[in-house]
Amino acid sequence: MAGIEVLVGDLDRAIALWVDVLGFELVDSGPASHIEGRFAVVTDGRLAVTLLEPADAGPGTVLADRTPRLSQIVLTDPAPDAPAGRAVEAGLSVVPTADGFFLAPEVVAGALGPEVAVVVTGRP
Repeated sequence: MAGIEVLVGDLDRAIALWVDVLGFELVDSGPASHIEGRFAVVTDGRLAVTLLEPADAGPGTVLADRTPRLSQIVLTDPAPDAPAGRAVEAGLSVVPTADGFFLAPEVVAGALGPEVAVVVTGRP
């Protein structure tokens, strides 16, 4: 399964679009764990979409740029070390995570058009 993360200005409207109009299923929602804000995850079984509505204030991390946009492309790879090695060989800066790695938006700037992070995870 592949996934994307989209920053949204109105989480409730975004959920209504993805679930009521596009037929996705809401599988999770609640307070965001890494930044101040709320999130929801919807899926059609092939694509998982994380909808993230960042808050403009709070005690935790607040995103400086809360402009609605595609934020991440998430790829599942059962052996994430292989693409991580290829990224390093290509001269890219790889940030390890508990179950894979990510390429920050500035690392892939120009290759994808908008500034988007690429996350590769061994976890489905």
